[in-house]
Amino acid sequence: MQPLLRNVLFVVSIVSLLVVGATSEAQVYRKVLEDGTVIYTDQKQEGAERININTVTSDFAPVTRTESELAAQDTAEQDNEVTASVEIVRPSHEETIRDNQGRLNVAWTAQVQNVRGRLSYELYVDSQVAYQGAATGVSLDGLNRGEHRLQVRMFSEQGAELARSDTTVIFMHQASILNPALNNTSGGTSGQN
Repeated sequence: MQPLLRNVLFVVSIVSLLVVGATSEAQVYRKVLEDGTVIYTDQKQEGAERININTVTSDFAPVTRTESELAAQDTAEQDNEVTASVEIVRPSHEETIRDNQGRLNVAWTAQVQNVRGRLSYELYVDSQVAYQGAATGVSLDGLNRGEHRLQVRMFSEQGAELARSDTTVIFMHQASILNPALNNTSGGTSGQN
């Protein structure tokens, strides 16, 4: 290795050590020898000049994430989030049902994400449990004439309530005993009530 290259490497390594190891109290001196070699030292020597080295305190910068990284993180969190909904699909809201025996078919659909195990449902008619089980539909008999409110609640296998449907209001119409001429054999009221 050439003497000049060796001297440059020596100087660079010394400067690096001084910069890394320097504190705000440290004194650094620079001396140029007769052959042009530059020496940095923390000892004051004859012919050396004092130099000021600004110390740098490095703190870890806060982590900044790009919008795409944040969106990916949000998506990952949403992927693990439990979501559930249940909706009564039959009968429709404010539907009029004409049946002399008070028969009503109720059906619902469920949307779930990140739920393990079997789901169960409770159908409420006028705030009373009319059905409990895993089916997504049921036939009811014997509903009295008038207005009725339906709601379905969905539960996890552990019994935690996951979702409730909106309340569906239906109107049950039946033929009147006072006007038997309106009765027909199909159980309806021929469009009159």
